Amino acid sequence: MVRKADLAVVGRDTPRLDGVAKLTGRAAFTDDVRLPGMLHGKIVRSHLPRARIVHIDTSAAARLPGVKAIVTRADAPHLFIGMHQPLFDATVGYIGQEVAAVAALDEATAAEAAALIRVEYEPLPAITDFEAALAEGATPLHPKAPGNIAWEQAELHGDPERAFAESVHVREDVYYTNPSHNCYAEFHVAVADFTGGRKLTVWTPSQTALLYQKALAAGFGLSDGQVRLMTLNTGGGFTGRSVVRPHHFIAALLSRKAARPVRIRAIADEEFLMCRAGGRSRYRFRSGLGRDGRLKVVEADLVFDSGAYVETQMILTRLTHSYLHLLYRVEAVRYRGRLVCTNNLPYYFHHGGGLAQMQFGWGQHVDALARDAGLDPVEFHLLNAVGKGHTTLSGSHFASCGLKECITKATRRAGWGRKYGRLPAYRGIGIGIGAMASGAKGVFRHDTSAAFIKIAEDGTMSLFTGLPDMGQSSHTAMAIIAAEVLGAQPADITVVSGDTDVDPLDVGAFTQRGTFNTGNAVIAAAGDARAQLARVAAERFGVKPAAVVFRDRQVFPKGEPGRAIALRQLVHDTLHSREGRFVMGRGFYNSPKDSGTMAYSFGAQVAEVTVDPETGFVTVERIVAAHDVGRAINPKIVEGQIDGQVFSGMSQALYEELLMEDGQMLNPSRLDYRLPRAFEMPAVEHIIVETNDPYGPFGAKEVGEGPIVCTMQAIANAVANAIGVPVQEMPLTPARVLRALAGRGEVSARTPPAPLRGRRLR
Repeated sequence: MVRKADLAVVGRDTPRLDGVAKLTGRAAFTDDVRLPGMLHGKIVRSHLPRARIVHIDTSAAARLPGVKAIVTRADAPHLFIGMHQPLFDATVGYIGQEVAAVAALDEATAAEAAALIRVEYEPLPAITDFEAALAEGATPLHPKAPGNIAWEQAELHGDPERAFAESVHVREDVYYTNPSHNCYAEFHVAVADFTGGRKLTVWTPSQTALLYQKALAAGFGLSDGQVRLMTLNTGGGFTGRSVVRPHHFIAALLSRKAARPVRIRAIADEEFLMCRAGGRSRYRFRSGLGRDGRLKVVEADLVFDSGAYVETQMILTRLTHSYLHLLYRVEAVRYRGRLVCTNNLPYYFHHGGGLAQMQFGWGQHVDALARDAGLDPVEFHLLNAVGKGHTTLSGSHFASCGLKECITKATRRAGWGRKYGRLPAYRGIGIGIGAMASGAKGVFRHDTSAAFIKIAEDGTMSLFTGLPDMGQSSHTAMAIIAAEVLGAQPADITVVSGDTDVDPLDVGAFTQRGTFNTGNAVIAAAGDARAQLARVAAERFGVKPAAVVFRDRQVFPKGEPGRAIALRQLVHDTLHSREGRFVMGRGFYNSPKDSGTMAYSFGAQVAEVTVDPETGFVTVERIVAAHDVGRAINPKIVEGQIDGQVFSGMSQALYEELLMEDGQMLNPSRLDYRLPRAFEMPAVEHIIVETNDPYGPFGAKEVGEGPIVCTMQAIANAVANAIGVPVQEMPLTPARVLRALAGRGEVSARTPPAPLRGRRLR
């Protein structure tokens, strides 16, 4: 285990390597790509939630000057998106579904041609509410979804019936979350070049070039090597750019038919249709407590609106099941998760991967359990929280765990003891705790990351990785890790990424695997290069290779810094030796576990809010965030990650909602879709807890989504504390807060709430 004192680069604040390029506008994104002869594509979409396509007339569009290609179902009769959705179907299942597409010389002509395509529909009965879709006798919407259940997962650990029978108190609660949108900085865009017919090249923002490559190859009957993904910079992912979308296939189809590159870019309202964000969900929790206030058993029944088609949304049920028993020591767990077909657009994830949204309900349920037991929520968490060495019911083992330290430090900094139950009326304080996997092996066929590094004669280095950077500064983190191994500085290293023809394999930047998996691969690659240099240095110094120290751009025998030579001199001498070795290191990392993950991050956040009883508006005044990240590779960036997730979590908890009516989106615009403004961001106080995980690169674990799973529940619990009653539907809009206030029995909404306190079980 590496001591902090032995680290020269890791753990120090390092400026982002891409900071200047992005600040000056020189960083290239897909929207900047312009190819010779490039056409512009537009998609024709259904205006009905469910219908059979009777006829498509493209003749008027084909006659329009400048139109070069039109595609319909006849051009791709067997091409599927995910498991259940044909690219162009004989029926449509949601408003906005792709029916046809056109490519023209310019965007205006393409839009005009798309408007000229006439589609005759036969309307069919539609269902846009998942509870109606589950009702007995409901119209079946998809042949692969009997009972309109597209996917069901059931899990059982221990003996729940016995545990409930032995419980002295049982509580059941139901919570809802509503549809939302990821709101990336970069709109959906794809440029496809399929002109040769033998190789497809696609430029697009992505969290995973590998999975995009494989999906496009399978769809077009190509080998992986016949598809080249160019990801460049990516303007935000937030869990929403991890699978291909119809527009990627459509751009490629149009390119193949026109024999020219084709660009498809979303316009403002289309951006909301092309995204696959979070849908409406219902979370039902039932839990039992022992006489001492310990949590004995958890039962969960989760229902997710998956929309008209299932792609890979089943990951929701796989992940939410495993997270039910990550935080607390329990005897038994029973879980059922269902994806339900409706005639809404296909849903996927918002930021937090479905876990943060579940934690909105689960965290409030646990807070209520604590009150039922007569315990302060902090006391309840500390009584039940897992620790280092714990093994969950599904077999995950925590080689490091700073959960209790996070709870203690966050609540102490926030002044919990003097505030909980003692704040003025309509002021509240709440806590949320969480955990997050560093990777999720078993979700995909493998979880491998590879890296390659080459060292030039002057000591500068090029690090090749397939890990995308979506603004989270992962490339800078990889440079820091490589620099630590080789005794260099991050500024000496250029990170090369964004081209599957050049990059080594990497599954991608999701399931919080980047720092952990790719970081370990970078250590292996840099270690390979270091070993080559160490052999040459050992001969020069007359010591064993293991005794050679690489630090501060110098190389010297251990304990003899006075004999140091410059790293660049050693590289030069290695190249100009009799062997003539040009130093190139390679490495890969694949978790040795058959499934699951090697490490989990943990965290706790305390939120303070003010609620206006006249308007129902919630103001988040302060967040104290303590997070166990194993080792902070770049502390300032860790703090930035926490800030970004607090903002996103607050945004989802209080503001973000796609308003739907009969399958129609009513606010598909960033003018109407509510997001917090910069001045609404609360003060965030960061507490970085380092537990030095034995499996992580230099002890590091994820910080990509660990904070956000704490934020929503902390805010929701603070609101409940402020108004004396929980709000069980997210977002906590002013209208919902006012309804909750009005529903406090005979109490007027103007009457200050009584503190939330419970009875003692014992």
